[in-house]
Formats: sequence, C-alpha cells, structure tokens
Amino acid sequence: MTNLNDFQKLIAIANEHGITCHAAPEECLIASLPGEDDFLLAFTWSGAVQGETAEHGLIAISVQDITKEITVAAWQIPTYLFSNVLRQAQMLVTAHKDFMLDKNNT
Repeated sequence: MTNLNDFQKLIAIANEHGITCHAAPEECLIASLPGEDDFLLAFTWSGAVQGETAEHGLIAISVQDITKEITVAAWQIPTYLFSNVLRQAQMLVTAHKDFMLDKNNT
C-alpha cells in the first residue's frame, strides 16, 4: 500500500460490495468468503493500469484455503471490475473443492 488514502479507498470499495474486511499487518485486507468458513479473501492495492490515470488502479486478490494452508487462486483486477470478485472467488473455491474431492477419490 503506497499510502493511507489508497488503503481507505480499498476499504470503501470492499464495503460498497458487502465485503466486511479487517486490516492485516501485511497492509492488506482480510475477509471471510460468505458461505465458505474455511476460505479467506485477501485484498491489497497492486498499482496502476499502465497508461491510465491513478483512478484506474489494480487490486490484487487471493483466496486462501485455511484448513489446507494453501492459496487457491490469486489474480489482479482493475477497481471497476471489483463487483465481480465475490462471484469469481466462489467459483474458484467450488472448482478447488471439486478438484480436491476428485483427487481424494482416485
């Protein structure tokens, strides 16, 4: 996070989309994935889109499987696409759970 304003903006974006976050020491936000108690979302400010104004910043997102202590997915999106983040995270968690189930059944 480059400054407090960016961090506050990230909190506002998350809150605007119904994601209740908590600040972590690594200057990122941590949130539970709704309906998936064993998974966490982490958000941090990642920078700016090349050739665009600072308003078009990138947010880095990762989904963590707490019980297996692994990262399920990580990606970056521009701020204007943040509204899709919960749906994307839930789809990735579903795919991860299906993969782990198939892996354990073989």
